Amino acid sequence: MTGLSAQDNYLYVASRSQNRVYRYNMPAINNRAQHVYFSGYSQTRDIALTPDTIMWVASDNASIPLRGYNRSGTVVDHIDPGLVSSARGVAIDPDGYLWVSNMDTDEIYKIDLTQGIETSDLENSLNIAVSTNPFLSSVVITGEGFAGNSVISIFDIRGHLIVQDSFNGSYAWDGSSSNSTPVPSGAYFAVVVDNNGNSASAKLLRL
Repeated sequence: MTGLSAQDNYLYVASRSQNRVYRYNMPAINNRAQHVYFSGYSQTRDIALTPDTIMWVASDNASIPLRGYNRSGTVVDHIDPGLVSSARGVAIDPDGYLWVSNMDTDEIYKIDLTQGIETSDLENSLNIAVSTNPFLSSVVITGEGFAGNSVISIFDIRGHLIVQDSFNGSYAWDGSSSNSTPVPSGAYFAVVVDNNGNSASAKLLRL
C-alpha cells in the first residue's frame, strides 16, 4: 500500500502492486467496501480526492505521471507531463488546488484543476468495442478517437499485465499471454492508451 486519502466516512488506500484503490468504512476499518481499478496505469505512488470524488493518482508512469479518475476507474483528466514530469506525493487543499511533489526536481507544484480537460469531451471522443463478450478462443477489440502510436494492454483481474502491443484501431487477442501461454477462464481488462495520455478500457470475460 502506497497512498492514503480520507473523505466523509471513508478511508481510501492505494495499492501499488495491484493497481487499485480500496475504500474502507471508518472508524472501524475492518471490511473493504469497494475497490477501483485504474485502467491503463500502474505503480501508484499516492492518491488525493477532490470534493466531487475525482481521484488524482501519482504514478511511476513515465508518459503521464498524474491522472484523474472517476468512480468507475475511467480517466477524466490529466496533467501534462511537460508541466509535471514526475509525481510522488499529491494532496488537495481546502480551496480545491492540487499540490504535487516532483522528486526529480525537488519542487512542489500548486495546480488549478479548473484549467484541466473537460470530462465530457474526453469521454465522448474515445470508444472501445468488443466483437464477442464473453468469448471462447479469440476476441477482436476495436477503438475510435485515439491519437497515433496507441498501445493496448490486457490485464488480469489482479492487475498483472498479460500482453501489450501496438494498437491501430483494431487488435485480435487469441487469449494468450506475451509468452504464448493460454490464459485461464476469467475476467480481463483491455486498456488502450494513446500518445496524448488518453485512455479507455473494456472488460473481457473468457469462457
